Amino acid sequence: MEKLKVSRYHLKIRKCRPQGKNLRFVFISDQHNAVYGPENREMLELVRREHPDAVLIGGDQIVAKPGYPLEPGLMTVKTLAEEYPLFYACGNHEYRLKLYPEVYGDAYDRLREALAKTKAVYLENQTASFQKNGLQVLIYGFEMKKEYYERFCRRELPVSELTEVFGTPPEDALSILLAHHPGYGDTYDRFGADITLSGHYHGGVVGFGNRGLVSPDFRLFPKNCHGCYENNGTYRIISAGCGEHTIPFRIHNPRELVVLEVGGTVPGQRADNRMV
Repeated sequence: MEKLKVSRYHLKIRKCRPQGKNLRFVFISDQHNAVYGPENREMLELVRREHPDAVLIGGDQIVAKPGYPLEPGLMTVKTLAEEYPLFYACGNHEYRLKLYPEVYGDAYDRLREALAKTKAVYLENQTASFQKNGLQVLIYGFEMKKEYYERFCRRELPVSELTEVFGTPPEDALSILLAHHPGYGDTYDRFGADITLSGHYHGGVVGFGNRGLVSPDFRLFPKNCHGCYENNGTYRIISAGCGEHTIPFRIHNPRELVVLEVGGTVPGQRADNRMV
């Protein structure tokens, strides 16, 4: 069984009162049906140790290939949604099921039916909110159009693709954007959510610091494959992901579970070397 690294990021955001209690989130991305131990117990126990205020899922829990099961990836969602507020934004694999029923049959309908039986909040260009420690938290789940996932080329993503759906992030709430594709960081920065969470790149398969060997759109040596990036008080965090598909190996690039501590007085990041 593959090991799973826990990476921790401590984010200082001005609207979170310094004297207030920190908010803690666990971010899961790109699990792609990977299972850690019987009934995924090892991964679930890692999440439980963190006592998160919410669990955020950045997409690609499943593998969009004809005949592939949905249950392994959704098992994580079902179990954790019983224990914590859980918000799940679609990735390109979930989106693909909806887009091409002629290829995947009723897989998208089965996905939605399975999620409807859980307490998870599934977001397709939708906003969810909850209150914690006297602060409103907004979760934006961005469903990116297929042309922005095209291989071998990179279109410009206008910020209007976000603002027309979500409006402008308010100043009096903590805003978190779940945007699966990390390649549009400049647009996410202009949108202005306090935190943007992405995955998709699987750490670039082979890791070279924050760069990788190849991205899913077949760009060589892409930058910003994982890690934390700060811009004028807002943060983008890219997960290396909890699984993989198609290229089933990683070198210098462990699978990753991300923990966010928001509102403390210590900005920056720290990697936790604990593995399971």
